[in-house]
Amino acid sequence: MEYIEWNNLNLDTSEIYRRIGMPDADSKRSLNFKPVIEQMRHKALDLVEVRCVYDYVPVNIVRAGEILLANQYPVNALTSFFEGAHEVLIAIQTVGLRLEEESNRLYEIGEMLDGMVLDGCGTVALDEALELLRGMVVKQVIERGLQTGHNLCPGGYQIPLEAQKTLFTLLDGGRIGVTLGEAMLMSPIKSHTLVIPVGQKLAKPNLSCAITCEMCVEQQNCSHSRLKFGKGKLV
Repeated sequence: MEYIEWNNLNLDTSEIYRRIGMPDADSKRSLNFKPVIEQMRHKALDLVEVRCVYDYVPVNIVRAGEILLANQYPVNALTSFFEGAHEVLIAIQTVGLRLEEESNRLYEIGEMLDGMVLDGCGTVALDEALELLRGMVVKQVIERGLQTGHNLCPGGYQIPLEAQKTLFTLLDGGRIGVTLGEAMLMSPIKSHTLVIPVGQKLAKPNLSCAITCEMCVEQQNCSHSRLKFGKGKLV
């Protein structure tokens, strides 16, 4: 298992607007929120502590609808995403607890707008950390002459939420301060798990380092999809 920290987040302003439900950052209405957006963005940059644990483990397709991780853990999955893969990247990543605590404090004292925007900044931080992680993985895999697949997250239609338990068995979430509850939900809330298929010739390869709506397998189900607003992410 490997450990990594990310200290080079940007927290793109247009992404913060999108994450709080205002996809057009240049509209007159959106510009009214610019002072609080910038204030909370700077606060978020001071609060986030992005940490990640990850590993590469073997994967095999057992039968339609089931894969085997690390030669011993069966997991239900949409197996078409794993065809051609001989291993997967598994990861747990978080932006830490401090931002969540401050956002909750702002809500509790009635600073609802500040709390909402700070929470949105935390989501953007997690998005950017995911992109940094994927970029690292794609680089490592390509250097080995292999291909990466899509980002697959437990709780999506490709892998059920119950797979969280297996990932926390294979990785030490406690090292980065992440715990898994009985309902398979993580704490801190701004945390995620990730599975990326790796192989010589994948049935569904994806070598992009960018996290865009166009490359996301959840694009039709995501309420924050840029495609629903007629915009793609510039890469």
